[in-house]
Amino acid sequence: MTTRQASLIVLLAVLAAGPAKAADMPVTVREPDNSGWSLQLDNDLFSPRNHDRDYTGGVSLTFAGKRVTGWPLSLDPALDRLNDWLQRREPTSPLTLHSLQIGMLAFAPDEISNAQLIADDRPYASLIYWANSRLTLNTDGETADEQTLLLGILGTHIAENIQKTIHHVTGSTPPQGWQHQISDGGEPTFRYSLSRQRLLDQGLFGRHPWQLKRAIEGSLGMVTETNLAMSLRWGRLRTPWWSNTPEWTEYFSQPTPGLSPAEWRGPPEFYLWAGVKARARLYNAFLQGQFQPSELRYHLDEMRPLIGEAWFGITRQTGDHSRLSWVLRYQGSELRHGHGDRDVMWGSFIYNRDY
Repeated sequence: MTTRQASLIVLLAVLAAGPAKAADMPVTVREPDNSGWSLQLDNDLFSPRNHDRDYTGGVSLTFAGKRVTGWPLSLDPALDRLNDWLQRREPTSPLTLHSLQIGMLAFAPDEISNAQLIADDRPYASLIYWANSRLTLNTDGETADEQTLLLGILGTHIAENIQKTIHHVTGSTPPQGWQHQISDGGEPTFRYSLSRQRLLDQGLFGRHPWQLKRAIEGSLGMVTETNLAMSLRWGRLRTPWWSNTPEWTEYFSQPTPGLSPAEWRGPPEFYLWAGVKARARLYNAFLQGQFQPSELRYHLDEMRPLIGEAWFGITRQTGDHSRLSWVLRYQGSELRHGHGDRDVMWGSFIYNRDY
């Protein structure tokens, strides 16, 4: 892992380099103390497929605004210490936004009714976590950087109990085999990421605007990878280009910034969004485990180093300061062979409330 970590640190240093040549900055607003919250539910039930396997579900609650930097569980001070350790200087910016997220996610093999270890499928895995993010809009107005620090625990029985309860209520097959999950009993984990998004172009199609952007990200920890994404949105747009961040996902969506009242002008939003991403992955704790013994774990040479991803979503404003979104995500296979060598699809509903 030392070589891999070194390569990621090099990439993170590149991402952390100074912003592009500055241009006139169209917006200078201060971050509100409370800029809102969002709730996201992920489940393969929300997609055309309903297989109850692979990334089978997740939930996250995000709080946004300056207030989260001073909360008892805030990791924002740790981000300061990481910046010092990496000798990273944040660019002078007219706007920096903060968010804090708590969440949980779960993975399952195909045959959840089988209590035995299924050696050629993906293992059960789960994570509970909290994370802090900072989004910095650079002075050129066309690039935005985000850094995120996540701490969590793998292998608890919270996801197991929730899945069993849901299956009991819905009359579905009760899941078996959670005793074989990655890091069963609990093991700490972390993830640190740096990303940059850039507005490439924008214009009008019909009567409505469109925006095209590119994003690059490097991460180190429970999922270690680099990725490159292109995304497009079109429709009745009111929110800034940098506020729509579908590319910032690691199965679950990372913390997203809230919006200030200055961003809410004009008719209600209603737009479509889509994108593609290419991942170069070096390590995935949900398949490879960590330091604690796991009954089923895959080696790096059993995993695909390049993974493709695509998504399509729709967002509609439901109130003066609220939005509801649905997104369908597709991801290529992560394993090279066996029953677990299959693509993945899931859907998400996201509710945003901005103040």
